[in-house]
Order: sequence, then C-alpha cells, then structure tokens
Amino acid sequence: MRRFQVEHRTRFDYTAPITETVMELRLTPLDGGGQKLVDFALEVTPKVKLATYVDGYGNTVHHFNLLRGLRRLSVTSRSLVEVGGPRDGRAPSPREPDGLVWDFLRFRAPVTEEPGVRVLAGRFRPADLDSGPEVAKALDDLTLGISHDLAYDPAVTNVYSGVAEVLSLRAGVCQDFAHVFIAAARALGVPARYVSGYIHAPGPDGVTEGASHAWAEAWVPGAGWVGFDATHPVRVGENHVRVAVGRDYRDAAPTRGVYVGTATGTMTVSVQTRPVA
Repeated sequence: MRRFQVEHRTRFDYTAPITETVMELRLTPLDGGGQKLVDFALEVTPKVKLATYVDGYGNTVHHFNLLRGLRRLSVTSRSLVEVGGPRDGRAPSPREPDGLVWDFLRFRAPVTEEPGVRVLAGRFRPADLDSGPEVAKALDDLTLGISHDLAYDPAVTNVYSGVAEVLSLRAGVCQDFAHVFIAAARALGVPARYVSGYIHAPGPDGVTEGASHAWAEAWVPGAGWVGFDATHPVRVGENHVRVAVGRDYRDAAPTRGVYVGTATGTMTVSVQTRPVA
C-alpha cells in the first residue's frame, strides 16, 4: 500500500472581464476499489459557495455559480490518498447496478466505432470472452499495441479530438490513448470506461511534477474493473490515483464550465504528487 499527497492547481485567465461563471469540478479522488481517500480540501479563488452531489458514476462533483465579474479564477485541490488496499472487483459497487456495466459497451462521440477501431480490435480478439484470463491477456496486448502504434504528442490533438482523428494522426495524449483503448475494447464486446486521475512517476527528489492523467478500465470476467494505461503502457497499479470515471472524457473531466462574455480564456494546470509515510 502507498500513500500520496496530491496538489492539483488550475488557473483560468481571461482576456477581458467575464460576468458569470458556472463550473463543475471532479477533483475528489474516489474512495473504494483498492483506494482510500484519507483527506480532501478544495479552494476556489475568488471565494465561492460550493455545492456538492454524487453523479451517476459515483464521482463526487463540486459546482458553483459565480455572478460577479472577474479576469482570473483559480482552483486548488489537496488530497491524501492510500492506494493498494483490499479490492473486491467481482461485483459492481452499490452505486453501480449490473445494467450500468453493459452501458459501457455503447459508442458515442468522441469514442466511435470507426473502421480503424475494428481493425485494431481484430488484432487482439480473445478466443473466449467469458474467460477472465483470456480477456485480460488480450487487453494487456491491446495496451502494448496502442503504445506501439501511437506517438505521444501534445501538439496534435485537443480535448475535442475523436478516435478517428487520433488513429489518422497516429498520435495524441493520454486522453486520446484512453479513448482508443475504450473504443477497441467495446468493439471486442468488453465494457470499458474512462478514468481521470494522477500517476506518480517521481523525479530525483521523489516528487512528480506534471499534469493530470487518464487511462481506461475494462470489465474482466471474474475480476471486475481492471485498469489499463496505454500511455506508459502498464496495468494500473499502486502509482495510479483514481479521481473520476465515465463513458469518456466528458463524463470525468476535472473541470467543466461556461461563462458569459466575449473574452477568450486560457487554462494552466499543474499537479504535484508526493509519497508520504
């Protein structure tokens, strides 16, 4: 078991004053499934009145409506998380009825069933979809295949890019790698979902400095949800911190919002993960 302190800072800067901001924040790490949330704090500047609900996928969502004008908004979350505890993935959680598992077989933009997706899936088709070991082995091979086929390049895609564009460009970022994995798994008949979170990949001082991360989970017979990170590529383990899950990026985005005004905005994100005793 490992314990991490995570600090996630997001800053929005606008070219001119905006008059209203409505925003949802999915920044609270999940509690369960081999992970324990020990402590969490959220700070928004300017100060806002935060409300909270749990969405249909079990994610904790903070939201607010700020009416006064501003040119800068910052959001900082601080978490203390234990990863690698007991995990019982053989049954859905109380918030996840059996029917919802099979809902993760459905395609929608940006995860669509493209010809390239079917070709990719065909390379890794398990002989028996009811065999947990065979499905897991096929998904491990798919993880390696995507990492081999796609180059990591943050300059070629954006948050709106679909799997067809990613496969055409043969490049993308962790969000794109996760979407391609999900599309191929669904084409194989394996339910798969998107996961947003963090990965601890320490530098010389033992601290990870970077951004948020994304990977996928697939429903493996006899094991439940198992994580696959095609960016690195590895089976998800004790260095991954899960924050939110959903059908694709849109369901699990760390921040999502709209504002009133003609200004354009830029977003700056920094994440720090630090192991603690």
